[in-house]
Amino acid sequence: MKYRFDGLAEFVSRRGRVMLLQLVLDSGMTQNEVAVYLSVTQQAVSKWLNPRETHPCNKNLRRLLKLAWEISPRGSLEVLKHEHDTFSELFRSFANSKH
Repeated sequence: MKYRFDGLAEFVSRRGRVMLLQLVLDSGMTQNEVAVYLSVTQQAVSKWLNPRETHPCNKNLRRLLKLAWEISPRGSLEVLKHEHDTFSELFRSFANSKH
């Protein structure tokens, strides 16, 4: 069976997804404007900001990445670099540990 691959969205953590959303909101967009752009409800966007709730699915993250990039390429790269660095450190720790 062949599995679907969602590209970059597969490698962005819950925390990274929220960081991208916060980047967009910090630019001045409202939760409602983000919701309209992503074709989701404002309640969904609000829940994504609560660590006890849900986060953007891969489909919504692809749209959020596009929006974040349009607003702040540098900020988007910083978030993605942070994600990469965190994953790399976790991988090194795992690879160097005795199982």
